Amino acid sequence: MGTQPTIVVDTNVLLNLGTPVVDQREKAPSGADPLKAVLSSYDVHVSTGVLGELGEAAGDDDLLAAAADLVLQASHHLTGHDVEAELDEPIEYGLDTGESQSIWLANALDAAMFVTDEFNSTNYLLVALALDDRNTLFTTPHLLCALADHETLRPEYVTAALTYYVDTKGWDQHYIERLRHTYLTE
Repeated sequence: MGTQPTIVVDTNVLLNLGTPVVDQREKAPSGADPLKAVLSSYDVHVSTGVLGELGEAAGDDDLLAAAADLVLQASHHLTGHDVEAELDEPIEYGLDTGESQSIWLANALDAAMFVTDEFNSTNYLLVALALDDRNTLFTTPHLLCALADHETLRPEYVTAALTYYVDTKGWDQHYIERLRHTYLTE
């Protein structure tokens, strides 16, 4: 995987990438697999805390568990890191263990990007402060738009996926529209 950019993702990103793949409802976008697109386009690294959170989310019979199961089935495409011993103390700011470990890992690996879905809260600004390079901070919708920009995912699919996430996750409409304007309009 040496030529692919290294990225670090947190748990919610992986779950959000897997959700439209396993969602059988009519409103779910079809025609692409965003999780597979990310795993084939990037060298994806996660902390063992993220893997643990995925394991906790798996096994039930709801949509979140189905997404976690899907991600765990593809986990051989993830590079896991046990960073608990390296992290002197958790990064504060109200972040959970997986997010704290992921930020530390992104800084340690000098990752091309850290992807988190904390953008609907002030935590996004706090995450930016904790990263060594603020230009590496991405969100799932931003990552999907970048994949459309690089012609890995079709723009029509990304447009449908963004609408799906706004409708099902309550993602900020203004943020999504700005991404659409920047990446998906000609």
